[in-house]
Amino acid sequence: MAQLNVFLCFLVLLSFTSFCQGAKWWCVADEWATDVTLSAFLDRACNRGYCIDIKPGKPCFLPPTIRSHASYVLNLMYTRTSKCPPHLGIRVQNDPSYGRCKYR
Repeated sequence: MAQLNVFLCFLVLLSFTSFCQGAKWWCVADEWATDVTLSAFLDRACNRGYCIDIKPGKPCFLPPTIRSHASYVLNLMYTRTSKCPPHLGIRVQNDPSYGRCKYR
């Protein structure tokens, strides 16, 4: 029983340490968001200058899908505002970066 208590205390301490260090979060397109909704979002975001890295030849252009581009732009906006719109995005702890496309 004492070993179990020590183990449980260790788990609590480990959880607390991770929480205090601040886990890294990203905002990506929610699987339930439609392409129509994500496309409208991208139109607005691109008009505000958020789409530089998803243009042809840029690191995050491939794959050239609405969902992939929306995920990158959602996260870029998230890094600036700390807001992940619930009807468009979802917060994740797995880094969505791939190849040369680095999510901040």
